[in-house]
Amino acid sequence: MDPQRVIADLRELDRRTGGLEGADRVCWTDGWTSARDFLRELLGDLPVQVRTDAAANLFAELPGRQTDEVVLVGSHLDSVPGGGWLDGALGVMAAVEVLRSAAERGTPQRTVTLIDWADEEGARFGRSLFGSSAFAGTLDPDSVRSLVDADGVSLPDALADHGVEVDRMGSAGGGSRARLQAYLELHIEQGPVLEAQGLACGAVLGTMGVERHRVSFEGK
Repeated sequence: MDPQRVIADLRELDRRTGGLEGADRVCWTDGWTSARDFLRELLGDLPVQVRTDAAANLFAELPGRQTDEVVLVGSHLDSVPGGGWLDGALGVMAAVEVLRSAAERGTPQRTVTLIDWADEEGARFGRSLFGSSAFAGTLDPDSVRSLVDADGVSLPDALADHGVEVDRMGSAGGGSRARLQAYLELHIEQGPVLEAQGLACGAVLGTMGVERHRVSFEGK
């Protein structure tokens, strides 16, 4: 792998979708679409099959000798408003480099697939882990149908502009999950541990899920 190619891709992504206030790649906006367009440009130079599922997750598959065994590699291109230029994007651009390197070496043993999860941040409608939840089969369409953004635009309308139907999101995972052998995601450290210990990287052994509750208190 060539880390300089990854850095060059990240800088070009930042040039196209960043600014003085940070990354401008909130999902379901023009900035996010521009980021996806750049990703497709990079993938167009590789022998991969690119597709999106019913929740707008983007996949780029490099077939291996064992097509029924898939290693999924990636992260998310979407950002919060004014987000960090590496958050999420590092994992996606690193996955592009994984595909490049694997293709240069010939046919990999297992199928290697890049994934760019849609709306991981949930910045516009307040529902994070959107695409990955749909892929995992844990996203209830009725739980997001009534969501609106700060301008009063409904989630279903915003998704329709990007070719996504709320009632079809449940089919996002399809038969893909059964083929998965592993999932790898390179991500910036969102804490001080590695830096304090002078370590370049670390392997995550466990993580925490996201859980939300809405509580109403009725007074007298």
